[in-house]
Amino acid sequence: MNEPFDLLMRLKNTFPKARALKGPQEATPQERAWSFAGNWLAISKKELNNTSTQILQNLSDQNFIAADQSNPWYQFLTQQSTILPKTTAKSVRLVQFRTTVQDSHDRREFAHAIADLFSHLLTNFYLNENTLIIVQANGPETLTLVELESILQTIESDFMVKTQAFVGNYWPVDEQLAAIFNEEQAVFAKSTSSVSSLATLALDYYARPQLRKSPLAQQLNTILSQDAEIKDVVLALYQSAGNLSSAAKKLFLHRNTLQYRLERFYEATNLNLKQMDDLVLCYLLLTAFND
Repeated sequence: MNEPFDLLMRLKNTFPKARALKGPQEATPQERAWSFAGNWLAISKKELNNTSTQILQNLSDQNFIAADQSNPWYQFLTQQSTILPKTTAKSVRLVQFRTTVQDSHDRREFAHAIADLFSHLLTNFYLNENTLIIVQANGPETLTLVELESILQTIESDFMVKTQAFVGNYWPVDEQLAAIFNEEQAVFAKSTSSVSSLATLALDYYARPQLRKSPLAQQLNTILSQDAEIKDVVLALYQSAGNLSSAAKKLFLHRNTLQYRLERFYEATNLNLKQMDDLVLCYLLLTAFND
């Protein structure tokens, strides 16, 4: 499930002259700007009519549920207000939930079920009909990512929905928080995992676009692709933090067999997958060009 990213691509196809913006922009006599999953687009008014404008407004992050309109955190994080919400918390994290809940009653019940999972809760609100935001003050952790993923499976079963979560970092409560949230939305839009975080998505999100433009990276990927077995080896090693024994178990191989494949790969490419720098480079190449 990756609807926000797919939505952004469809909008770019529908409005090919739309400009990607680094952040919010006020409407001008020539353009209107909206945020979609944290990605801002400026669209020429010449391409818009009343119907398309209303549709874009409904699809954008600025489409709120009426009860949440007055929430100061909603107003600040969607950059409709520059006033910092009143709080004694010095830092907060923003946890995003993307769900397929449709009924308004179920949406409220879903929000209650999710909010009950978090200690030090400051507020929660719907960014749009399918995106719930939890604002949590910094404090002793009570829920790991693994535990959250397990609990979400139960909630999905209870509500008969699909849900993805992005657990943000803790950030200072200052003027930069809205811009940071905007970027976290954009990172989350690329996620295909049930539960993700900046740490799990950062390499792919920030490195992948640059690698795809690089002739050097393209050539390296061509070299890697000549070994049909190496992708599974690289992924297993990366997921095992370079531990050969753990990777061998994931691959259902004897450790010596894995060792032989690594030596053969090194002889062919001069890349030593037992070295973390070489392993991360190969992981990035394989995920950038073969997703």
